[in-house]
Amino acid sequence: MSTDSDASSVSRRQFLAVASGAAASSISVGKALASPPPPTPPVSYTVTIDVSTTPISYTVVDSSGAVHNAYRLRVKSNDKVSWKMKSGGAQHGTVLFIRDTPLVDANNNNNPLFAVDTLNAVVGLVDQGASGIYEYYVAVFDPTTNKTYTDDPKIIVGSGNIVVAAEIEPVLNTVLGEVKELKPSSSDQRRRVESIEDNLEKLIKQLN
Repeated sequence: MSTDSDASSVSRRQFLAVASGAAASSISVGKALASPPPPTPPVSYTVTIDVSTTPISYTVVDSSGAVHNAYRLRVKSNDKVSWKMKSGGAQHGTVLFIRDTPLVDANNNNNPLFAVDTLNAVVGLVDQGASGIYEYYVAVFDPTTNKTYTDDPKIIVGSGNIVVAAEIEPVLNTVLGEVKELKPSSSDQRRRVESIEDNLEKLIKQLN
């Protein structure tokens, strides 16, 4: 025999079940309607090279006017990068990518862009397939002082977790030098040291 209390409990359970279902439906609809955040629009970076500082400085100015260090410039796909000298035409600079380049020339069928002359103001487009750390070389001639300046800054595309040979090789050479300085006290230790040397030398050759 049912009681009013039982009926009230059933009613409450039914209400909670319906309310829970409605809430779940609302959340599902909200998720379905929520759109992903729009992609960050591409950014154009103009790197200013200043050889009057020691070491050479590299800076970019963001949209708010703030100046940032660009010695290790972080970019993403479809961003644009160009270089200029601080004193304009008084100094002539060349940017050169030796092993690999993250840039393509949008005005030349997206061909890889390995060299940029600061006098020509060529803009490089960051290739969609680029990722990692790219070392490039800067050579600047100052006709007012007849001095030449060189440097090797970097461009980091994406997270920069991919380490290229230019980053690894100096470390391996340092370790190899330290291993060669070891003085094993037994023939067994000598064999182990020689094995380590061989492995390090093989790794360095594979990078080149």
